[in-house]
Amino acid sequence: MTHLPRGHRLAATVLVLGTMLVACEGGDDDDAGGTTIETTATEFAFDPSSWTVEAGEEFTVDLTNGGALEHEWVVIELGEDITSEDEFTDDIVLLEVEAIPAGESTTESFTIDEAGTYQVICGIPTHFDAGMEGSLTVS
Repeated sequence: MTHLPRGHRLAATVLVLGTMLVACEGGDDDDAGGTTIETTATEFAFDPSSWTVEAGEEFTVDLTNGGALEHEWVVIELGEDITSEDEFTDDIVLLEVEAIPAGESTTESFTIDEAGTYQVICGIPTHFDAGMEGSLTVS
């Protein structure tokens, strides 16, 4: 057996324990089976602007507001795609991450059971008409 100096043994022990901790944390995420959508809202876009999740499985939206104005992440009911902000009403909202101030982040979890491609918009007045739109594919 090779003997390491005391400082090297400590460093090796920390490395091994750190690796085990990361492996365990990764296992917990995999066991949860969920998907995390990470997106940044700015004036006037989402980055990225398209996402894919599995039908019937919980997914998490991690929304960061990288702009100077407040922003939302709103999923419109399947088949209710809008072309103008004048068509937007609360009746066609399937789910939403409510307005968050500039420079802040929030995380929320959802489940969508029906497969399809859903329109995603920012529901703050004038933002959709300025081009703030994306798509969520549920497969």
